[in-house]
Amino acid sequence: MKFVLIFLILSFAGNALAEMFCSPAIDQGQFESLVEETKNHYFPELKDITIGISKFHSNAYFLQAQPVIKTLLKKRRNRHYNIQLNTKLLDCPPTPKALEAILVHELEHIMDYHSLNLFEVTGHGVSYAASLKTRVSYERATDYKVLVKGLHIGLIEYREWVYQWLSPKELANKRLIYLTPEEIMADISAH
Repeated sequence: MKFVLIFLILSFAGNALAEMFCSPAIDQGQFESLVEETKNHYFPELKDITIGISKFHSNAYFLQAQPVIKTLLKKRRNRHYNIQLNTKLLDCPPTPKALEAILVHELEHIMDYHSLNLFEVTGHGVSYAASLKTRVSYERATDYKVLVKGLHIGLIEYREWVYQWLSPKELANKRLIYLTPEEIMADISAH
């Protein structure tokens, strides 16, 4: 009984905390418009590339960019990509600056996938899945690409928003793989 009571208290506390860091809810159409606007503003070279939105559920991840596997055999201009969307993000989104920064991060992944041939994309996927060192190196390099575009504050806001949802283990993992708010602030100070 004591365990159940503690679980309920922590659940309600977690929900209250999450509500403190939510912007107004958005629908999928608004999210799709944000993806398109961000793509056109930061990545004009992706203008004619199809980027779809698919949904997924996770406690630790909110957006993931992936190539549509069956299109990888096609010429690059005919490939399709997806940004997978955790629906929690629609109900309790981060700030607009945070959304912009993380969409740039995901679109940077799409730029990378788009520059690779089938064998390179496959090799990248296997290496990413098999090696924590590769994952850390790749995700941090992608974060630095976001910072080069001047989106420091948005990326900090996104990380702070994400952190509120995570278990201690997931939080430690995120802080290892991606740049932390402290590291992003240090980058601002260095420039």
